[in-house]
Amino acid sequence: MHFHKSYIFCDLSDFLGGKSMYTGSNPTALRSRTWLKDAFLDLLKEEKYSEITVTAICRRAHLSRQTFYQIFSSKDEVMHYQFSCMFIEFRRQHRDLDQMQVKELVTASFYFFYKEREFFQELIDNGLNAFMVDEFEHYLPQISCLQATARQGQHLDYSAAYLAGAITQILIHWFQSNFSLSVEEISGLVTAKIKGKWNKDV
Repeated sequence: MHFHKSYIFCDLSDFLGGKSMYTGSNPTALRSRTWLKDAFLDLLKEEKYSEITVTAICRRAHLSRQTFYQIFSSKDEVMHYQFSCMFIEFRRQHRDLDQMQVKELVTASFYFFYKEREFFQELIDNGLNAFMVDEFEHYLPQISCLQATARQGQHLDYSAAYLAGAITQILIHWFQSNFSLSVEEISGLVTAKIKGKWNKDV
């Protein structure tokens, strides 16, 4: 049984918002949650997202459907969990995240996207663009420098929606162009767009 790399067990309660997946501390449930996620990610490498079933995830993880539904409500929620783990891992790698300026944050983010390019390529190949927008829109407002930048023009929710859509489309184009710009170049482009839209002095 070959599983995708797992991120560390972590407290997801601050990151999931209204999402309903299991966020307790039972060691068996936490282990099952990770096994189900890893099984799902392995299947995503082999099949279209639309063709992956809960039964297939359980079979790959060697767990029952009952266990699955004690932890997740659907395969979409498994994907939400993967994004949550990635965001927590990004925060773990950048403990100074809340002190970063926009350019530093964008550059660190695109290095992370490139490092995780296999996963993001799978999302793009499966046409899950809207999923990426939703996830970015959920997590971007939790980052301090973007909160401060957006407040210059008020309406943080609209700013997050704008940026989530823009980053998703730029990310897709960057992947489809086979990374025709370096991380530094694409980060500079995105930073310029953020500053030009909300606050020229950031």
